[in-house]
Amino acid sequence: MAKAKNKEKKPQKKGISAKEAVVGLIIIALAVWGVYSLSQPSQTGTTRTVVSSVTSASGAPDFTLPVVGPNGLTGQTASLSSYRGKVVLLEFMVPWCPHCQHMAPVLAQLYAQYGAQNVVFLSVSGSWAEGPGSPPASASDAAAFIRNYGTSWTVVYDSSGTVFSNYGVNSTPTFFLLDKNGVVARTYQGEVASSTLAADIAQLNP
Repeated sequence: MAKAKNKEKKPQKKGISAKEAVVGLIIIALAVWGVYSLSQPSQTGTTRTVVSSVTSASGAPDFTLPVVGPNGLTGQTASLSSYRGKVVLLEFMVPWCPHCQHMAPVLAQLYAQYGAQNVVFLSVSGSWAEGPGSPPASASDAAAFIRNYGTSWTVVYDSSGTVFSNYGVNSTPTFFLLDKNGVVARTYQGEVASSTLAADIAQLNP
């Protein structure tokens, strides 16, 4: 009687194929990018609703920041509370933001019209970097912006980002229109039509 031959078991391959490895790396990369994106503030300037802890009918948090001129820091400071009794158009911007650049001539036109009518224009230049690996926006960058666009109103520099954070600013430009009592009357985000800003300013400063 013939003995049954034992079939040899072939060893099973362990590990993953090159194709599976590539797919895995792509999935990991997408996950990492998604987490990074969610952790970063939106900096491109949009027209969506402002997500801010400072809302209409609330008092605008006071701050004191160094003033920037066309040649850099001036050695002076400006405090928001010093403008009480006047309508204030408060802008949050960063020099590299294209939407802020587009708004510069709009604000210049409005400043020429209302600057002498008890209306204060105040821009807070932030320190957000343009992208990963880029240096933070500096006071020198704000000074270059002032020179390039002929900004003639007061610009201050928020080096730590504290004022941006206190106002809940997550995109630039963001604007707050304050009444003469320092109360937020309007908020805007992104590029705003000159006619809209003019109408709202005129309503607060008849």
